[in-house]
Amino acid sequence: MLRFLPIFLLILWGCQPIHQTEIYRFDNIVVTKYPTNPPPAFPQSFFPDKVNLLQSSEFKTSHIHTKEASLLLESEESFQAIQKRIETRAAQGDWKLIEKTEKNGEVSYLLEGFIKKSLSIIVSESGGSSNYIRFYFRKHSSY
Repeated sequence: MLRFLPIFLLILWGCQPIHQTEIYRFDNIVVTKYPTNPPPAFPQSFFPDKVNLLQSSEFKTSHIHTKEASLLLESEESFQAIQKRIETRAAQGDWKLIEKTEKNGEVSYLLEGFIKKSLSIIVSESGGSSNYIRFYFRKHSSY
């Protein structure tokens, strides 16, 4: 019986769900489930080192200019480490921290960037081994 245990564990490990990327396009809106890359509007220096991208959306005014975007990701980094990373990154100067709100196991950040851009980050503490981070980007000007 014990000699079949490694084979059983190998089969069980191989049965882990594999997430397929799904892309939906509606004129200037692109919604992606399990994207391979985040939308370029988000500064990736706010991201934890290891993340699972779960969902993204982008609204573009033209082929290259993003007007609004959202991103949901999952990280095994601790809740406190994620907060520290965001606050340290915001202190670098190109994104100004406007507001920080803590409520019911969530921390929300509102940041303002150059050329009338805003970035909201919501970090949700989960009871498990991973935490969820939602990013919202908006460009308030047409240039």
